[in-house]
Amino acid sequence: MTPDSRYFKLAGFLSLSLMGTLSLSAQTIQFDEGTDEGWTRFSALDVVGVSSIISFPNDQSGGKAYRLQSPAPPVPDAGPARTFVYQEESHTDFYAAVDIIEWNNDVNQAFGLFFRATNIGLGQTLGYVLNYDPQQGSGARGQIQFNIVTGEAASGTIGAANLSFEPGHSYRIVMRAEGALFNADVYDLNDLTSPLTSYHGTDETYAAGAVGLFNFYRGDEVTDPDLGIADTVFDNYTVAAGQDSVPAPGAWRGLEGWPHILSLTPLNRSTFHNPTDGIRFSVSTLDGNPLDQSRVKLALNGTDVTSQLKITPVDSNLNIASAGLAPNTVYDAKIEITSEAGTSAMTEWTFDTFSEDYLSSNAVEIIELEDYNFDEGKFLDNPPVSGFKENGSGVNANEGYVDREGVAGIDFFDYESTPAGEEKAIYRSFDPVATQAGASEAGSDEQFSGPDPAVNDTVRSVYTDAGLTEIQVTNTEGGEWLNYTREFTEGDYAVYLRGAGRATQSIHLDEVTSNPSDPDQTTDRLGTFTLPNMGMEYNYRFVPLLDDAGSPVTLSLSGTKTLRVSIGSEQENRTNETTALNYLAFVPAPEPPSNTLTVAVSNEVTGTFTADPGIQVSGNEITLPITGTQRFLSITAGGTPVSVSSVELLDGSMRILLDL
Repeated sequence: MTPDSRYFKLAGFLSLSLMGTLSLSAQTIQFDEGTDEGWTRFSALDVVGVSSIISFPNDQSGGKAYRLQSPAPPVPDAGPARTFVYQEESHTDFYAAVDIIEWNNDVNQAFGLFFRATNIGLGQTLGYVLNYDPQQGSGARGQIQFNIVTGEAASGTIGAANLSFEPGHSYRIVMRAEGALFNADVYDLNDLTSPLTSYHGTDETYAAGAVGLFNFYRGDEVTDPDLGIADTVFDNYTVAAGQDSVPAPGAWRGLEGWPHILSLTPLNRSTFHNPTDGIRFSVSTLDGNPLDQSRVKLALNGTDVTSQLKITPVDSNLNIASAGLAPNTVYDAKIEITSEAGTSAMTEWTFDTFSEDYLSSNAVEIIELEDYNFDEGKFLDNPPVSGFKENGSGVNANEGYVDREGVAGIDFFDYESTPAGEEKAIYRSFDPVATQAGASEAGSDEQFSGPDPAVNDTVRSVYTDAGLTEIQVTNTEGGEWLNYTREFTEGDYAVYLRGAGRATQSIHLDEVTSNPSDPDQTTDRLGTFTLPNMGMEYNYRFVPLLDDAGSPVTLSLSGTKTLRVSIGSEQENRTNETTALNYLAFVPAPEPPSNTLTVAVSNEVTGTFTADPGIQVSGNEITLPITGTQRFLSITAGGTPVSVSSVELLDGSMRILLDL
């Protein structure tokens, strides 16, 4: 990426906050009073009669946010649209954070924090910026950066990460400046337990200066009233000055007094989690005020399982544990917490409880996506892992798919006609399909001194034992496809795609219904994997195969089948080269649930649940005697937990109505 030699363009809205004790110089602003009193506004285009617009729209928590709008100038003489707001205090080492609530994703702007800024004025500002550019690449492919600013213009990018914000989501940026080192973590506000990315920059040009927020138009349509603008909404801004106030990397989560989810296990995108460990997390307001246990909720795959939690108060915190999880399952989970003051926190995350032994067993069919057909429809069933070690020696070179040559239009379709460069042809070196060890999305100062290092998925032991690493199919574009022929043991399968992406992408699974050795093959659609935007191309997860209604698909397979993985429906910049696809997992489909209602009881949430003859079940109604001792109920329909719609106390008993 070549640094922008014109005026530096940034548009943003930030809110910052700290975890833990701040120094006396800490400043936290939530903008709920609808004012930025104490801030200095620099509206650079006042000189050409176009002033910045600063307003305080409502936020989702009932307070106010902070919106910076920079209109396009009528003439380009004073540069593009831009706005800077800051506090006069000078900072050297500091910690800062801000929430990005909304932004115009369709304009070529930049926005975020500027810091160690001096000489602030038209064409003369010095300092640094931490900026997000939603249009860094065509098709709304973003990048977050650290940049040097000289004379109000970018004069060098010192750190970056290829990151795409998803419209409709909100994000939190947290940064630390210690001497010449700058670190940044970026979180989706739906998950403050693990960052989407962390990156850093190093530079010693400027030692101290003001900290604030900014936005800047960075495109060519400087005077276009619709495109030459910058528009960003921020919230919850905090800055803490002094080395003693700078927390360790990853230590900050949010504002004191708000509920916070801490020490979550498993973290977002964890794979091979031991199901017997369940889910563990703690909840704190960080200010010593306790939380009401009844305000903690947990849902797994859309089912409320709050009643199965064991909650233990420890000082003002709550330590929370779930019962064991089901093995070999993909979970989408959600924690919601509300304080008595009405402030809330939420974490949405995904993980799985697959075991490597299970995935490598005869019960499961794994198709490595780099192992597509070759030589006009030829295939290897149940191939061994193959490839080349770092020293160049081959592993199973004659038995596996490494360097097998596919035929374009029969075994695959790719818009490129020649092999990719060395890094992206590491496995199928004769084909234009990019097969590389991971995804090249790492962004730091190394990005500007050499090629991006590929960041890999969790490497399974079948590869490490062979001295190899995982290989992914990357650089995909809408309309490209790959064929896979395999022998399937007769059975019903649920199907998962293991992949990563920084743009929401539909990836279809089809069955080839004509001869896979011929051109112009016919196909039937089996389902679609909707790979969500995970911010970075190396944030891997499992995605289920769904039908058009969004329900999980069960495939009945037997014998030789040729399946096709096709990328989206058309070529578009938004999704081009934004995914890394690792493998498909065909796992035995769960038995269809029955409607049989089962109620069991235990004295402890992690204890053994057994039937109690004193509990009466009739339709969706359960009646049980009140015994005066604490008891936990497990209520399932066909083995699946059910939701409770209401509870009623009677004379010596309790009636529970279920939502069936």
